[in-house]
Amino acid sequence: MANMSPIDLIRRYQEYEPELRLLLLGLVQHSGKDLARYPFVLNTRSQNGPTAILPPYPTSQGELHLQVRGEGILITLSLQELIAWLMGDKQRRKLTPWFKGVYVLLSLALFLIVASLIWHGLHELYLLACGESSNRLGAFSAIIFLTLALAVFDLGKTILEEEVLLHKDIFRHSAIRRTITRFIAAILIAVSIEGLLLLFKGSLGQTELLWPAVGVMVCAVGLLVGLGLYVFLGARAEAALVQASQRPSSSVAPAGSRRFLRRNEAQRGS
Repeated sequence: MANMSPIDLIRRYQEYEPELRLLLLGLVQHSGKDLARYPFVLNTRSQNGPTAILPPYPTSQGELHLQVRGEGILITLSLQELIAWLMGDKQRRKLTPWFKGVYVLLSLALFLIVASLIWHGLHELYLLACGESSNRLGAFSAIIFLTLALAVFDLGKTILEEEVLLHKDIFRHSAIRRTITRFIAAILIAVSIEGLLLLFKGSLGQTELLWPAVGVMVCAVGLLVGLGLYVFLGARAEAALVQASQRPSSSVAPAGSRRFLRRNEAQRGS
């Protein structure tokens, strides 16, 4: 839920370039006072020259800016704010810091659980090493605690990365699919290891655990198959949406822009 990276901004700009081109060329018809009301307009200044949209450029603060020239003015815009305004994402971005705070608290709580599980696992290993444990399968108890710690840590790390540190484009199915895949993968690893431990215990004499172990492994296989189908079908659905959103002719919007420019030139000539 962090701000878009420069590469994501450029991709969004290229995706909506026909719509943005007509919008940006229309901005030069407004006065400086009217332009100041737009959240994505940074500044305006006088500059003569042909009407044009200059390519995005990086600033020293790590942001991407865009400049539009026409009607004797040069408009500088924030590409981040422009894309957010175009996609109707302004209200959600205002609440983003609160969302991040909740996710950070949840991640810290999970990390505390991880610390507790690690302590119990190391305690079991200590008792086993000192010969104070009467349970000959004490090593498996330590493995269970450490495996659960690994799964919970991976879950907390996934939440922290996906929702706080990295940008997640909620308008793209691939971002949601990536989050769900990482979450299910962490659970799948934990379930698989638990199933193996039950099989090992059953092979060492606790035969009553064999059938539960088989059930756990079947569940792990079913989870893996379901995850594979979800990823496959999700990728196909997103590809179909992208293909459907593509215009039959890419020259429609640029042609409209050229007519707009010719009309402005004719008005200035008259």
